[in-house]
Amino acid sequence: MATETARPTVPIIPFEDTEPMHEGCSCGRRKPKAALSPLLYDNLVIAARDRAREPELPAATEQHVLATPVASRLATYDVIVLGAGLEARERESRVASEFARHEQRVFHIGNHPVPDHRPTAPLLYRLPYPPGSLQDFLATARERDGIEAAIVVSFAPLDATLVQTMREKWNWRVAVPSTVDGESQALADLIIDFDVEAAESPAADRVSLPPKMAWPSRWGVLNRRFRVLWLRASVIVLTHDNLAFSRMCVASILENTEYPNYELIVVDNASQDGTRQEMERIAQTVRHVRVITNDHNAGFGPGNNQALAAATGDLLFLLNNDTMVPRGWLTRLARHLADDELGLIGPATNRTCNEAQIDLRYQTWAEYQTEARRLARQHDGERHPIRMPMMFCTGFRRDFYEHVGPLDERYEVGMFEDEDYALRAKAAGYQVAWTPEVYVHHAYHASIGKLLPTGDYMRLIELNKGRFEEKWGISWVRHRPMPQKFA
Repeated sequence: MATETARPTVPIIPFEDTEPMHEGCSCGRRKPKAALSPLLYDNLVIAARDRAREPELPAATEQHVLATPVASRLATYDVIVLGAGLEARERESRVASEFARHEQRVFHIGNHPVPDHRPTAPLLYRLPYPPGSLQDFLATARERDGIEAAIVVSFAPLDATLVQTMREKWNWRVAVPSTVDGESQALADLIIDFDVEAAESPAADRVSLPPKMAWPSRWGVLNRRFRVLWLRASVIVLTHDNLAFSRMCVASILENTEYPNYELIVVDNASQDGTRQEMERIAQTVRHVRVITNDHNAGFGPGNNQALAAATGDLLFLLNNDTMVPRGWLTRLARHLADDELGLIGPATNRTCNEAQIDLRYQTWAEYQTEARRLARQHDGERHPIRMPMMFCTGFRRDFYEHVGPLDERYEVGMFEDEDYALRAKAAGYQVAWTPEVYVHHAYHASIGKLLPTGDYMRLIELNKGRFEEKWGISWVRHRPMPQKFA
């Protein structure tokens, strides 16, 4: 029997800021939250130095993680404001300042009296227009400052080639005021009508900000409209005990998923170590998190199928609870899924069974993120065919899921679902691939590996191998990691 807690109605408007305003103040800033000891901090050891792929956590790490609940520190998208000169300076400055007040990084590019890359207010950077190519300037800023998902609010005319690059290569979105030229409006994802009353039946690509609407409220309207410019994604995590790994996984998702429009669905398979209670606590404080609880261990396939059936996203991602993700992971994987010919996409990792394994030397949380960002810059936009993207982290579109169907539940507890799903994808005419630009840390078999000492692990492999071979009429061949080419 399964029960679901905190399941919202559809459609969902995620990430609504519900912290109280400063009393007697219209600045739009929230009361500072009490400082919490972070679960993930730079020097937290997440892997062995000489072999970053052991499922066991160091004792000090486990002790810290078990004593530190996940705090709802949420990553968010960046804002880039392209100025148009004196006529729009006040309005563009208000947009930039308001988003910066809400703890979003804002890069305001324009003709400023004293341009400076240092923040002039918390998270607000005022930069001069470049003398050369704006596209090259933004590409450099994207790499230098680690900009992943971003909304570009342009008060200046737009260039079609730049917009195509921003949307297709960087997964950015573009909004313009209705005062810009018609060609720029046609290129934009959203048109903003400043100081205009809302129409009774507004167009899908327009948003109105009435004259009497205060700027804090305008931020709320724009934030909601900006977020839905990206396809909704559903991230699914299965848990069965392993509270320490589950906390680290969920904390990394919340802190490093700046993708603007996603939900996190956790399916707990009858955990007995406090995992269910911790996931439900998180769901009560973070609006885009949902929890489905089972009174027995339903297994990998059935548990993921429960979540897939409940998911509201157009993009669907399966993620193991013994993983940790870097900033930009979802934005970059989602960009690949814009290709209709692609069925399954997976990342690189420290531990898997095939060529997606890249051995990097890191030990701490900060070292891991530095290495992941280096690979993202080095392999930006790359992807390669693969026999099977392992389901510790796999993404696919809803139309693919509706065509191919749910995971095959004959494999029960787990193993061979990913091999099976890849063959089904190829049989349906889709490509399957992996990308070295996203590097997900994987503890590998943190849950199912507990069967090793009893011998049940090998028995399960042989059982599911037989089921797989009987279904497909082939002899399964073991995967082998390829020689390193991507590190």
